[in-house]
Amino acid sequence: MEKDLRYVELFELYQGLLTERQRELFRSHYYYDLSLSEIAEPDGNTRQNVYMAIKSVKTKLDGYEKLLKLKEKNVKLKGIAEKLLGVNSELSKEITDIIGE
Repeated sequence: MEKDLRYVELFELYQGLLTERQRELFRSHYYYDLSLSEIAEPDGNTRQNVYMAIKSVKTKLDGYEKLLKLKEKNVKLKGIAEKLLGVNSELSKEITDIIGE
């Protein structure tokens, strides 16, 4: 479950780098909780093809994070914003607004 949440977080950051079909498959499985068979059936695809496509998306998301480190940077910025909350709440709010928290 925790691993699934990680991929949802990465998807939120990097979905613009994926094709429409990749986004559609990922959303169907992770957001709408459809099984691989349910995703495959309407298109006449196989469960295995859908599995491989979603696995490919997850690999891409891991690769984007490895290169760009947006999730890692957001976590660090959130920590800084929390530390600043008592000292400078305006600056803390500005940081959280930027990272979308």
